[in-house]
Amino acid sequence: MRLKVIICLILSLFLFGKTAYSAELRFGFTGPLTGPNTFMGTQTVRGIELGFKRINDSQTLNYSLSLIPLDDGYEPSRTPIQVSSLINDYGVKAMLGSIGTPTNLASLSVLSKYSIPLISPLTGAQSIRAERPSPFIFNTRASYTEEANYLVNILVNDLNIAPDEIAIFAQKDSYGDAGLASTIEALRKVGLKDSAAILQIRHQRNSGEVSHSVADVLGVFPIPKAIIMVSTYSTSANFIKQLESFGITPLFSAFSFTGLEALQAEIGDTKAKVFITQTTPSLNDPHSFVVKQLKEDMARFGDTAPPTTMQLEGYLNALIVGQALLPIKNLPTSKEIEESLKHLAKKSHGSQKQNELAVLNPNKRHIWLQVIHNGELQELTHTDIP
Repeated sequence: MRLKVIICLILSLFLFGKTAYSAELRFGFTGPLTGPNTFMGTQTVRGIELGFKRINDSQTLNYSLSLIPLDDGYEPSRTPIQVSSLINDYGVKAMLGSIGTPTNLASLSVLSKYSIPLISPLTGAQSIRAERPSPFIFNTRASYTEEANYLVNILVNDLNIAPDEIAIFAQKDSYGDAGLASTIEALRKVGLKDSAAILQIRHQRNSGEVSHSVADVLGVFPIPKAIIMVSTYSTSANFIKQLESFGITPLFSAFSFTGLEALQAEIGDTKAKVFITQTTPSLNDPHSFVVKQLKEDMARFGDTAPPTTMQLEGYLNALIVGQALLPIKNLPTSKEIEESLKHLAKKSHGSQKQNELAVLNPNKRHIWLQVIHNGELQELTHTDIP
Protein backbone atom coordinates (compact mmCIF):
# COMPACT_ATOMS: atom_id res chain seq x y z
CA MET A 1 0.00 0.00 0.00
CA ARG A 2 2.79 2.38 0.94
CA LEU A 3 4.54 1.62 -2.36
CA LYS A 4 1.38 2.49 -4.29
CA VAL A 5 1.14 5.89 -2.56
CA ILE A 6 4.78 6.67 -3.44
CA ILE A 7 4.22 5.65 -7.08
CA CYS A 8 1.11 7.89 -7.29
CA LEU A 9 3.05 10.85 -5.92
CA ILE A 10 5.85 10.33 -8.43
CA LEU A 11 3.36 10.05 -11.29
CA SER A 12 1.56 13.23 -10.23
CA LEU A 13 4.82 15.15 -10.20
CA PHE A 14 5.68 13.78 -13.64
CA LEU A 15 2.31 14.61 -15.12
CA PHE A 16 1.79 18.05 -13.63
CA GLY A 17 5.32 19.43 -13.49
CA LYS A 18 7.17 20.83 -10.54
CA THR A 19 4.02 21.41 -8.47
CA ALA A 20 1.16 18.98 -7.92
CA TYR A 21 -1.65 21.43 -7.14
CA SER A 22 -4.38 20.27 -4.80
CA ALA A 23 -6.85 22.82 -6.19
CA GLU A 24 -7.73 24.22 -9.59
CA LEU A 25 -9.42 27.55 -10.35
CA ARG A 26 -11.38 27.30 -13.57
CA PHE A 27 -12.27 30.16 -15.91
CA GLY A 28 -14.77 29.86 -18.73
CA PHE A 29 -14.62 31.18 -22.28
CA THR A 30 -17.11 31.35 -25.12
CA GLY A 31 -16.33 32.34 -28.69
CA PRO A 32 -16.08 31.09 -32.25
CA LEU A 33 -13.90 27.98 -32.20
CA THR A 34 -15.48 26.83 -35.48
CA GLY A 35 -17.00 28.66 -38.42
CA PRO A 36 -15.94 31.73 -40.42
CA ASN A 37 -14.55 33.64 -37.40
CA THR A 38 -12.55 30.81 -35.83
CA PHE A 39 -9.34 32.87 -35.78
CA MET A 40 -10.68 35.24 -33.12
CA GLY A 41 -11.67 32.46 -30.74
CA THR A 42 -8.70 30.16 -31.16
CA GLN A 43 -6.13 32.96 -30.92
CA THR A 44 -7.67 34.45 -27.78
CA VAL A 45 -7.73 31.00 -26.15
CA ARG A 46 -4.14 30.44 -27.25
CA GLY A 47 -3.06 33.63 -25.50
CA ILE A 48 -4.97 32.99 -22.28
CA GLU A 49 -3.63 29.44 -22.00
CA LEU A 50 -0.07 30.67 -22.53
CA GLY A 51 -0.55 33.26 -19.78
CA PHE A 52 -1.90 30.59 -17.43
CA LYS A 53 1.10 28.36 -18.20
CA ARG A 54 3.39 31.21 -17.15
CA ILE A 55 1.45 31.77 -13.92
CA ASN A 56 1.24 28.08 -13.04
CA ASP A 57 4.92 27.58 -13.77
CA SER A 58 5.85 30.49 -11.49
CA GLN A 59 4.14 28.80 -8.49
CA THR A 60 3.05 32.19 -7.15
CA LEU A 61 -0.44 30.88 -6.36
CA ASN A 62 -1.45 27.97 -4.14
CA TYR A 63 -3.74 26.65 -6.87
CA SER A 64 -3.51 26.21 -10.62
CA LEU A 65 -5.44 28.21 -13.22
CA SER A 66 -7.19 26.57 -16.16
CA LEU A 67 -9.40 27.71 -19.01
CA ILE A 68 -12.46 25.82 -20.24
CA PRO A 69 -13.29 27.11 -23.75
CA LEU A 70 -16.64 26.30 -25.36
CA ASP A 71 -17.69 27.09 -28.91
CA ASP A 72 -20.67 29.37 -29.52
CA GLY A 73 -19.86 29.98 -33.19
CA TYR A 74 -20.21 33.74 -32.58
CA GLU A 75 -23.98 33.23 -32.45
CA PRO A 76 -25.77 34.77 -29.43
CA SER A 77 -28.49 32.11 -29.52
CA ARG A 78 -25.86 29.54 -28.50
CA THR A 79 -24.00 31.53 -25.86
CA PRO A 80 -26.33 31.26 -22.82
CA ILE A 81 -26.42 27.46 -23.12
CA GLN A 82 -22.64 27.28 -23.21
CA VAL A 83 -22.25 29.67 -20.29
CA SER A 84 -24.74 27.65 -18.22
CA SER A 85 -22.75 24.51 -18.99
CA LEU A 86 -19.49 26.19 -17.97
CA ILE A 87 -20.99 27.17 -14.62
CA ASN A 88 -23.01 24.06 -13.80
CA ASP A 89 -20.99 21.30 -15.48
CA TYR A 90 -17.45 22.63 -15.25
CA GLY A 91 -17.62 24.78 -12.11
CA VAL A 92 -16.02 27.91 -13.55
CA LYS A 93 -15.79 30.88 -11.16
CA ALA A 94 -15.48 33.60 -13.80
CA MET A 95 -15.59 34.15 -17.55
CA LEU A 96 -12.43 35.42 -19.25
CA GLY A 97 -11.86 36.88 -22.72
CA SER A 98 -15.18 35.82 -24.26
CA ILE A 99 -15.67 37.05 -27.82
CA GLY A 100 -18.18 39.52 -29.19
CA THR A 101 -20.80 42.12 -28.35
CA PRO A 102 -24.03 40.23 -29.18
CA THR A 103 -22.74 37.02 -27.61
CA ASN A 104 -21.55 38.62 -24.38
CA LEU A 105 -24.80 40.56 -24.07
CA ALA A 106 -26.70 37.29 -24.47
CA SER A 107 -24.76 35.80 -21.54
CA LEU A 108 -25.47 38.53 -18.99
CA SER A 109 -28.70 37.12 -17.54
CA VAL A 110 -27.05 33.74 -16.87
CA LEU A 111 -23.98 35.37 -15.35
CA SER A 112 -26.16 37.58 -13.17
CA LYS A 113 -28.18 34.60 -11.94
CA TYR A 114 -25.03 32.87 -10.65
CA SER A 115 -23.06 36.05 -9.79
CA ILE A 116 -20.23 35.10 -12.16
CA PRO A 117 -17.83 37.92 -13.17
CA LEU A 118 -17.25 38.69 -16.84
CA ILE A 119 -13.55 39.56 -17.21
CA SER A 120 -11.97 41.25 -20.24
CA PRO A 121 -14.69 40.50 -22.81
CA LEU A 122 -13.36 41.04 -26.33
CA THR A 123 -15.64 43.92 -27.24
CA GLY A 124 -15.45 47.68 -27.08
CA ALA A 125 -19.21 48.31 -27.08
CA GLN A 126 -20.65 50.83 -24.66
CA SER A 127 -23.49 48.40 -23.86
CA ILE A 128 -20.94 46.16 -22.11
CA ARG A 129 -19.53 49.16 -20.23
CA ALA A 130 -22.90 50.43 -18.98
CA GLU A 131 -23.36 50.54 -15.21
CA ARG A 132 -25.40 47.58 -13.95
CA PRO A 133 -25.79 45.96 -10.52
CA SER A 134 -24.98 42.50 -11.85
CA PRO A 135 -23.00 40.78 -13.26
CA PHE A 136 -19.66 42.41 -12.49
CA ILE A 137 -17.88 43.27 -15.76
CA PHE A 138 -14.18 44.06 -15.80
CA ASN A 139 -13.18 45.78 -19.06
CA THR A 140 -9.54 46.04 -20.09
CA ARG A 141 -9.61 46.94 -23.80
CA ALA A 142 -10.20 50.32 -25.43
CA SER A 143 -13.78 51.20 -26.36
CA TYR A 144 -15.14 51.41 -29.89
CA THR A 145 -15.65 55.12 -29.21
CA GLU A 146 -11.89 55.51 -28.72
CA GLU A 147 -11.12 53.46 -31.82
CA ALA A 148 -13.62 55.40 -33.95
CA ASN A 149 -12.24 58.75 -32.80
CA TYR A 150 -8.70 57.61 -33.60
CA LEU A 151 -9.57 56.42 -37.11
CA VAL A 152 -11.76 59.40 -38.00
CA ASN A 153 -9.15 61.86 -36.78
CA ILE A 154 -6.58 60.29 -39.12
CA LEU A 155 -8.92 60.16 -42.11
CA VAL A 156 -10.24 63.71 -41.74
CA ASN A 157 -7.47 65.70 -40.09
CA ASP A 158 -4.38 63.91 -41.41
CA LEU A 159 -5.54 62.71 -44.83
CA ASN A 160 -7.97 65.58 -45.55
CA ILE A 161 -10.92 63.35 -46.41
CA ALA A 162 -14.18 65.16 -45.81
CA PRO A 163 -16.59 63.54 -43.31
CA ASP A 164 -19.27 63.10 -45.98
CA GLU A 165 -16.76 61.29 -48.22
CA ILE A 166 -16.58 58.41 -45.72
CA ALA A 167 -18.90 55.39 -45.79
CA ILE A 168 -19.53 52.82 -43.04
CA PHE A 169 -19.79 49.06 -43.57
CA ALA A 170 -21.22 47.53 -40.40
CA GLN A 171 -22.41 44.16 -39.15
CA LYS A 172 -26.17 44.01 -38.61
CA ASP A 173 -26.24 43.35 -34.86
CA SER A 174 -25.26 45.02 -31.59
CA TYR A 175 -21.57 45.04 -32.56
CA GLY A 176 -22.36 46.84 -35.79
CA ASP A 177 -24.78 49.16 -33.99
CA ALA A 178 -22.11 50.10 -31.45
CA GLY A 179 -19.42 50.69 -34.07
CA LEU A 180 -21.79 52.59 -36.34
CA ALA A 181 -22.96 54.89 -33.54
CA SER A 182 -19.37 55.51 -32.39
CA THR A 183 -18.21 56.29 -35.91
CA ILE A 184 -21.07 58.68 -36.66
CA GLU A 185 -20.47 60.49 -33.37
CA ALA A 186 -16.75 60.77 -34.23
CA LEU A 187 -17.65 62.15 -37.67
CA ARG A 188 -19.95 64.72 -36.10
CA LYS A 189 -17.05 65.95 -33.97
CA VAL A 190 -15.09 66.75 -37.14
CA GLY A 191 -17.89 68.47 -39.00
CA LEU A 192 -20.49 65.98 -40.25
CA LYS A 193 -23.82 67.81 -40.27
CA ASP A 194 -26.23 65.07 -41.31
CA SER A 195 -25.62 61.36 -40.77
CA ALA A 196 -28.03 60.61 -43.63
CA ALA A 197 -25.50 62.23 -45.96
CA ILE A 198 -23.09 59.29 -45.66
CA LEU A 199 -23.48 55.79 -47.03
CA GLN A 200 -24.30 53.27 -44.27
CA ILE A 201 -24.14 49.63 -45.35
CA ARG A 202 -25.24 46.70 -43.16
CA HIS A 203 -24.50 42.99 -43.53
CA GLN A 204 -25.41 39.76 -41.74
CA ARG A 205 -23.15 38.32 -39.03
CA ASN A 206 -21.18 35.15 -39.91
CA SER A 207 -21.98 35.57 -43.60
CA GLY A 208 -19.62 36.10 -46.49
CA GLU A 209 -22.46 37.26 -48.74
CA VAL A 210 -21.65 40.89 -49.54
CA SER A 211 -22.97 41.32 -53.08
CA HIS A 212 -25.75 43.64 -51.89
CA SER A 213 -23.22 45.67 -49.90
CA VAL A 214 -21.00 46.00 -52.97
CA ALA A 215 -24.02 47.05 -55.03
CA ASP A 216 -24.75 49.78 -52.46
CA VAL A 217 -21.27 51.22 -53.00
CA LEU A 218 -21.52 50.98 -56.80
CA GLY A 219 -24.88 52.71 -56.65
CA VAL A 220 -23.64 56.01 -55.23
CA PHE A 221 -21.77 58.88 -56.85
CA PRO A 222 -19.17 59.87 -56.11
CA ILE A 223 -17.69 56.63 -54.74
CA PRO A 224 -16.63 57.11 -51.08
CA LYS A 225 -12.97 57.97 -50.62
CA ALA A 226 -12.81 55.90 -47.44
CA ILE A 227 -14.88 53.09 -45.92
CA ILE A 228 -14.77 52.28 -42.20
CA MET A 229 -15.53 48.61 -41.60
CA VAL A 230 -17.22 47.45 -38.40
CA SER A 231 -17.05 43.78 -39.25
CA THR A 232 -14.92 40.64 -39.00
CA TYR A 233 -12.01 39.50 -41.14
CA SER A 234 -13.76 37.04 -43.44
CA THR A 235 -16.64 39.31 -44.40
CA SER A 236 -14.37 42.35 -44.67
CA ALA A 237 -12.03 40.45 -46.99
CA ASN A 238 -14.89 39.42 -49.28
CA PHE A 239 -16.13 43.02 -49.36
CA ILE A 240 -12.66 44.37 -50.26
CA LYS A 241 -12.06 41.73 -52.95
CA GLN A 242 -15.42 42.19 -54.65
CA LEU A 243 -15.04 45.98 -54.73
CA GLU A 244 -11.56 45.61 -56.22
CA SER A 245 -12.96 43.34 -58.93
CA PHE A 246 -14.99 46.38 -60.06
CA GLY A 247 -11.96 48.63 -59.90
CA ILE A 248 -13.11 50.28 -56.66
CA THR A 249 -10.22 50.76 -54.21
CA PRO A 250 -11.07 53.31 -51.52
CA LEU A 251 -8.99 53.61 -48.38
CA PHE A 252 -10.35 51.04 -45.94
CA SER A 253 -10.28 51.36 -42.16
CA ALA A 254 -11.27 48.78 -39.57
CA PHE A 255 -11.67 48.26 -35.84
CA SER A 256 -9.34 45.96 -33.92
CA PHE A 257 -12.07 43.33 -33.54
CA THR A 258 -11.75 42.62 -37.27
CA GLY A 259 -8.71 40.37 -36.71
CA LEU A 260 -5.47 41.84 -38.05
CA GLU A 261 -3.43 38.83 -39.15
CA ALA A 262 -6.44 36.90 -40.48
CA LEU A 263 -7.50 39.88 -42.60
CA GLN A 264 -3.94 40.30 -43.87
CA ALA A 265 -3.84 36.65 -44.93
CA GLU A 266 -7.17 36.87 -46.77
CA ILE A 267 -6.41 40.07 -48.74
CA GLY A 268 -2.75 39.31 -49.40
CA ASP A 269 -3.38 39.08 -53.14
CA THR A 270 -5.10 42.48 -53.38
CA LYS A 271 -3.84 46.06 -53.68
CA ALA A 272 -6.04 47.14 -50.78
CA LYS A 273 -4.82 49.62 -48.20
CA VAL A 274 -6.40 49.09 -44.80
CA PHE A 275 -5.83 51.13 -41.64
CA ILE A 276 -6.72 49.02 -38.61
CA THR A 277 -6.66 50.10 -34.99
CA GLN A 278 -5.15 47.82 -32.36
CA THR A 279 -5.55 47.69 -28.59
CA THR A 280 -2.12 46.12 -28.06
CA PRO A 281 1.38 47.18 -29.19
CA SER A 282 2.79 45.96 -32.49
CA LEU A 283 4.27 42.48 -32.32
CA ASN A 284 7.34 43.95 -34.00
CA ASP A 285 7.83 46.67 -31.40
CA PRO A 286 11.38 46.14 -30.09
CA HIS A 287 10.71 48.36 -27.07
CA SER A 288 7.57 46.60 -25.80
CA PHE A 289 8.20 44.63 -22.61
CA VAL A 290 4.98 42.62 -22.95
CA VAL A 291 5.70 41.63 -26.57
CA LYS A 292 9.19 40.49 -25.62
CA GLN A 293 7.79 38.47 -22.71
CA LEU A 294 5.10 36.90 -24.92
CA LYS A 295 7.69 35.65 -27.40
CA GLU A 296 9.92 34.33 -24.63
CA ASP A 297 7.02 32.39 -23.13
CA MET A 298 6.05 31.03 -26.53
CA ALA A 299 9.56 29.64 -26.93
CA ARG A 300 9.64 28.33 -23.36
CA PHE A 301 6.32 26.49 -23.59
CA GLY A 302 6.67 25.20 -27.15
CA ASP A 303 4.25 27.48 -29.02
CA THR A 304 5.90 27.54 -32.45
CA ALA A 305 3.17 29.23 -34.50
CA PRO A 306 3.59 32.93 -35.41
CA PRO A 307 2.31 35.29 -32.69
CA THR A 308 -0.90 37.24 -33.29
CA THR A 309 -2.40 40.37 -31.79
CA MET A 310 -5.46 38.55 -30.43
CA GLN A 311 -3.16 35.99 -28.83
CA LEU A 312 -1.29 38.89 -27.19
CA GLU A 313 -4.53 40.38 -25.89
CA GLY A 314 -5.61 37.05 -24.38
CA TYR A 315 -2.14 36.61 -22.86
CA LEU A 316 -2.23 40.06 -21.23
CA ASN A 317 -5.69 39.46 -19.81
CA ALA A 318 -4.56 36.17 -18.28
CA LEU A 319 -1.62 37.92 -16.62
CA ILE A 320 -3.89 40.66 -15.25
CA VAL A 321 -6.01 37.96 -13.62
CA GLY A 322 -2.85 36.42 -12.19
CA GLN A 323 -1.85 39.76 -10.67
CA ALA A 324 -5.30 40.20 -9.13
CA LEU A 325 -5.18 36.74 -7.52
CA LEU A 326 -1.79 37.18 -5.84
CA PRO A 327 -3.20 38.31 -2.44
CA ILE A 328 -5.67 35.39 -2.31
CA LYS A 329 -4.06 32.43 -0.56
CA ASN A 330 -6.82 29.85 -0.92
CA LEU A 331 -9.03 28.92 -3.85
CA PRO A 332 -11.19 32.05 -4.33
CA THR A 333 -14.92 32.41 -4.74
CA SER A 334 -16.39 34.40 -7.61
CA LYS A 335 -16.98 37.30 -5.23
CA GLU A 336 -13.36 37.25 -4.07
CA ILE A 337 -12.20 37.34 -7.70
CA GLU A 338 -14.44 40.36 -8.28
CA GLU A 339 -13.12 42.21 -5.23
CA SER A 340 -9.50 41.44 -6.11
CA LEU A 341 -9.98 42.86 -9.61
CA LYS A 342 -11.56 46.03 -8.23
CA HIS A 343 -8.63 46.45 -5.86
CA LEU A 344 -6.11 45.87 -8.64
CA ALA A 345 -7.81 48.42 -10.91
CA LYS A 346 -7.76 51.05 -8.16
CA LYS A 347 -4.12 50.33 -7.31
CA SER A 348 -3.01 50.38 -10.96
CA HIS A 349 -4.92 53.50 -11.99
CA GLY A 350 -1.77 55.63 -11.97
CA SER A 351 0.77 52.85 -12.48
CA GLN A 352 3.78 53.74 -14.61
CA LYS A 353 4.84 50.11 -15.03
CA GLN A 354 5.31 48.87 -18.59
CA ASN A 355 3.87 45.42 -17.88
CA GLU A 356 0.35 44.06 -18.38
CA LEU A 357 -1.04 46.47 -15.78
CA ALA A 358 -0.46 49.42 -18.12
CA VAL A 359 -3.88 48.75 -19.70
CA LEU A 360 -5.51 49.65 -16.36
CA ASN A 361 -4.01 53.15 -16.40
CA PRO A 362 -6.36 55.46 -18.36
CA ASN A 363 -3.50 57.88 -19.00
CA LYS A 364 -1.44 55.28 -20.85
CA ARG A 365 -1.64 54.72 -24.61
CA HIS A 366 -4.39 52.22 -25.53
CA ILE A 367 -4.67 52.57 -29.32
CA TRP A 368 -2.10 51.69 -31.97
CA LEU A 369 -2.42 51.76 -35.75
CA GLN A 370 -1.39 49.12 -38.26
CA VAL A 371 -1.70 49.25 -42.03
CA ILE A 372 -2.08 46.40 -44.50
CA HIS A 373 -0.99 47.45 -47.99
CA ASN A 374 -0.37 45.11 -50.91
CA GLY A 375 -0.47 42.25 -48.40
CA GLU A 376 2.30 43.73 -46.23
CA LEU A 377 1.87 44.77 -42.62
CA GLN A 378 3.45 47.68 -40.78
CA GLU A 379 2.80 49.88 -37.77
CA LEU A 380 2.06 53.54 -38.44
CA THR A 381 2.44 56.64 -36.32
CA HIS A 382 1.07 60.08 -37.14
CA THR A 383 4.48 61.05 -38.52
CA ASP A 384 4.26 58.21 -41.06
CA ILE A 385 0.94 59.41 -42.48
CA PRO A 386 1.29 61.76 -45.49
